[in-house]
Amino acid sequence: MPNYRGKSKKLTAVLVTASIFGSLWMAPVDSLTKAHAAEQTITQENFDQIATGLLPAGWKLVQGDAKVVDGKLVLSSPSSSAPARVVIPLGNQTGNYVFEADMTFQSAVEDTRWASLMYRVQPNSYPYYQFAMRKGTTALNGLEFAIRNESNQWVVPETNFYPENMAFNKTYHLKVIASGNRVQQFIDGQLVVDTDQAGKWTNGDVGFQANGTTVQFDNVKVNAYSNALPPLDKTNAFLPQEVKTNIVNPPTIISQSVAQEGAASVLLHANRNGQGQWTVDGAPIEKSLDNIKGKFIPVIQVEEHVDIEGLANIMKETQTQDFQILSSNPAIVKEMRGYIKTARGALLYNKTSFNKNDIAAFARDIHKSDAMVAVIPQKNLSPDTVHYLHSRAISVWGIGADDVQAAHSIIHLGIDGIVTDKPSASIEALGQYPENTLVQRPVVAAHRGVPSIAPENTIASYRKAYELGADMIETDVQRTKDGKLVIMHDYSVDRTTNGKGYVKDLTLEQIRSLDAGIKFSPEFKGEKVPTFLEYLNEFKGKDVVLLVEIKADGIEKQVMGEIEQAGMVDNVVIQSFNANHIRNTRSLNPEVGTGYLYSSGVPSTVESRLKKAQQMMQYGASMNATLNADYGSLNPEFIRFMRQRGFLNMHWTFRNEDPFGQALEAGVVGPITDYTQWLTDAPIRLEIPNKKVNLKVGKSATIQVKSFVNYREAKTENISTTLFVNSGETKVKIQGNTIQAIEPGTVNVFAIHTFQMLGKEWHLLAEPIEVTVTE
Repeated sequence: MPNYRGKSKKLTAVLVTASIFGSLWMAPVDSLTKAHAAEQTITQENFDQIATGLLPAGWKLVQGDAKVVDGKLVLSSPSSSAPARVVIPLGNQTGNYVFEADMTFQSAVEDTRWASLMYRVQPNSYPYYQFAMRKGTTALNGLEFAIRNESNQWVVPETNFYPENMAFNKTYHLKVIASGNRVQQFIDGQLVVDTDQAGKWTNGDVGFQANGTTVQFDNVKVNAYSNALPPLDKTNAFLPQEVKTNIVNPPTIISQSVAQEGAASVLLHANRNGQGQWTVDGAPIEKSLDNIKGKFIPVIQVEEHVDIEGLANIMKETQTQDFQILSSNPAIVKEMRGYIKTARGALLYNKTSFNKNDIAAFARDIHKSDAMVAVIPQKNLSPDTVHYLHSRAISVWGIGADDVQAAHSIIHLGIDGIVTDKPSASIEALGQYPENTLVQRPVVAAHRGVPSIAPENTIASYRKAYELGADMIETDVQRTKDGKLVIMHDYSVDRTTNGKGYVKDLTLEQIRSLDAGIKFSPEFKGEKVPTFLEYLNEFKGKDVVLLVEIKADGIEKQVMGEIEQAGMVDNVVIQSFNANHIRNTRSLNPEVGTGYLYSSGVPSTVESRLKKAQQMMQYGASMNATLNADYGSLNPEFIRFMRQRGFLNMHWTFRNEDPFGQALEAGVVGPITDYTQWLTDAPIRLEIPNKKVNLKVGKSATIQVKSFVNYREAKTENISTTLFVNSGETKVKIQGNTIQAIEPGTVNVFAIHTFQMLGKEWHLLAEPIEVTVTE
């Protein structure tokens, strides 16, 4: 290669007229950015003509070590205190531009170190904005919209993550679109940061920075951008407006036909036409996505396993990030999730039979295909089926509700969503219930057993949890000095046993010699610290799911090996505070459900709470894990946001009745508690002898109702109820459990049982009785 200082390639093109761009923000934004190729190219460089050791003409080395090496710009920073920075002067150009480059990490001091694209760099090399990415981009702050301010200090208003850590020697295409106060930042075409906080400096240079990393850049291009990015409310997280109902945690509505107020989602049947274009009802899918953007959540059903990458590219280009991919083919769901890891997956069941073995196999398929939602025809659903899937971290959407009575029936199954081509029927049905109506029993996880009445994390405590009807039994796993898996929450044995020391420093024999019950009560003297296999084998063949928290690094393979050895794959869900534990578990056996444990503050505004909910939802989706936050992290927007999008999360740890009751009222499905006994005696559902009653005017009928009180034993008992009709109803008169016919017509009558739980009054209703009155 010749040893001379090359010149940056500066090209000029005809500017696209303003009249073309006047209203283009209404169209898919990333598609529009393709138009910047027709705008003025401010600077472009691929370094092929730059001698090794030099920089392009006019480029400014501000700090550290940066030079061209073999046709690539390489920035080397040995530590965070010695960054490398290069600025590309743009002259008197505007700050509205598209800045693109290919980036490759070659080394990093640690995963927290980063590289960046700087933009709107001011004359003294600061202030400026930057798009920074850590080597460990899967951290929630792995990506940043950062500001180097007038005091030469960092301010970081926006952070996000990328679904995979940046790999060494792998090239990623980065892009920044800056337009007024709006900035969008992309990796490989995927929008990762969208902000309106770039209004202080509206022009300036661009450049590169490395901090504790060695990183190379190539194919640099800056184009003028005369477009306007859409207002942030067109791209932000949102809550669709749903129908008002008094049901606690009501099912969300997914309309199969048209976007209808009261539904949260719209099902789009995507097909390829003869020209290979993806369409919905014969029109380009882009049109359907644009029509519902910001108002309804798209659920895209695909059954043709062709060109899934092309469909994924459309979702990126239209910046459709909040969507569900639905198919009866697990390979389609998994492939789309491979292209867009923050998409959510739903698997459709389309077989005729649905016995116990079918349900178990379907649950495994859901996890294995990277889905979190089961979509099942109403005829195949039962409360027990829904409960089975719920306790394995799977949300359930039922297909049906063809009329109001069918809508009531599907609601009483305890499902999370109704997929219907008659959304008006479900909307009408949901409006007929009294306040604090429960139709979906919580999935109760017994935290370390029942530590309120037995020593935590002992077999005695687990057995008590099972006797009290816990749906899940939670525990903690660590490894001993001699490589054995044992049950212990704390990293030391000091608090719960009569011994001292860290689990990792003690052998299994030493730990088994300790008394894990005597500190709790003399009644439990002699209780041992269980091994993980003992815990698994205790519940083999029993109708309960084990919620296993991984507490230590590097034990995932051993944990999964013992689960498989015990034949408990169908009855275990793994959770951890460490996202890498979740990813490792999924790689070892994707048939096992997973949950990510975390705690965070509650943002102060509705907008920021929604933005946080969307970020966490995408984070969970990227791992295919539920979001098992502590209950102090919850807020109404988060709970509703997750319910509408098919996330069935667990929340910890309820030890006081007031917050527990408030959380259930707000719609929490999966409480993790030390007090399983608080919910043991709560009825599950009511059963009526028949759902239709015919009466002549003046005649009466008395209704007898039974209640199911235990999922495992299908146990029923007589229960006190009254009857209920909506106010203003004149066709019948209700007295206790008796219906008296007054005038001809048809009316729904509900059997209702009122009970106290967690210091609050709750209503349990049976499916409505359709009463027909004739002369």
